[in-house]
Amino acid sequence: MQQAVQVQTIINEAMVKEFPDLQPLLRHRVEMIALDLESTEIDQKEKKISFEEFLKHRLKRPESIAPVTLEDMETAIIKGALDGNV
Repeated sequence: MQQAVQVQTIINEAMVKEFPDLQPLLRHRVEMIALDLESTEIDQKEKKISFEEFLKHRLKRPESIAPVTLEDMETAIIKGALDGNV
């Protein structure tokens, strides 16, 4: 679970002392967002699967449905564009 904190503040001298990169923003009102990156990196590692696992879990096309060709896709795109459907 990713955690985030969002605040609006004015950059002051104390903040610039701690984070010198904020110097150009001194006395400016800013919106700051802090993300918990450690949990994000862990979550991303847990979500990654190998290519073999991806192929193993893909949905299979029912045999009663014919494969879709590039021509079918192009025709559908053109029809959608002409009908104004997005």
